[in-house]
Amino acid sequence: MYAQSTAPASPAYAAVHLHCARFAETSRSDIETETARGAVKATAERDGIWSFRARDSSGGVVLESWYDSLSLRRRSGESEVAADTDGLIGGRYRGLLRPAGGYVEIGRPFLPEEVAEVADLSGAARDLLPPLPTKPLEVGESWKDAGLEVSRLQDTVAAGRPLLHFRLEARGETREVVPRGDTTPIPVRQTTVEQGDIFWSPRLGLVRRTRDITTEATIPSGGRIRQPVRSRVAQRVELTRLPSRPACK
Repeated sequence: MYAQSTAPASPAYAAVHLHCARFAETSRSDIETETARGAVKATAERDGIWSFRARDSSGGVVLESWYDSLSLRRRSGESEVAADTDGLIGGRYRGLLRPAGGYVEIGRPFLPEEVAEVADLSGAARDLLPPLPTKPLEVGESWKDAGLEVSRLQDTVAAGRPLLHFRLEARGETREVVPRGDTTPIPVRQTTVEQGDIFWSPRLGLVRRTRDITTEATIPSGGRIRQPVRSRVAQRVELTRLPSRPACK
């Protein structure tokens, strides 16, 4: 259902939108890895509930976030691993969120080894909330910045609320990575392409975000790498606002 388009819109994060807010997060990934020995396919799933505390500051929103619940699963062939996430539940991610997005990390919780073996959640808070256009956009207009494009689509209505609708497209490339637990980078060509939608309420702020992310990587043989490796990860992520609690600590 569509709503009549409003005046040019430039959404921005503020503490009033995030303090005591709760979001459901789901992530589904199809993973394929190829080596000289053949291809291995796997799937990964993540389901969690995020809670927030927030306050405004001169630089943006001082944000504290944590998982109230979290399940992690990874399947490969006939084997399945489900991580015990109790050691992470309630652990605080702390950072500064700019009005137009962009998260500066201040602190993050301890990640139990069992969790880290199934999913890298060290940057979970950094990647959670989407970037926003820094200028007002009419319907049909776009804003671009360093491999990122955000376009304003026709406004819509959900549960009787008017929502601004934005489409996000991004592309990035890296030439080296540092494996978890190591300090020495290895050469890799990695490209990441993302498409997604952002639904924003003028009263509540972010209501829903969807992301389709495809990451392809190639690691040539040499040095510690005895044979070339190619991988492809297709990930679908959804973030949906839940009813806020009357108060939060």
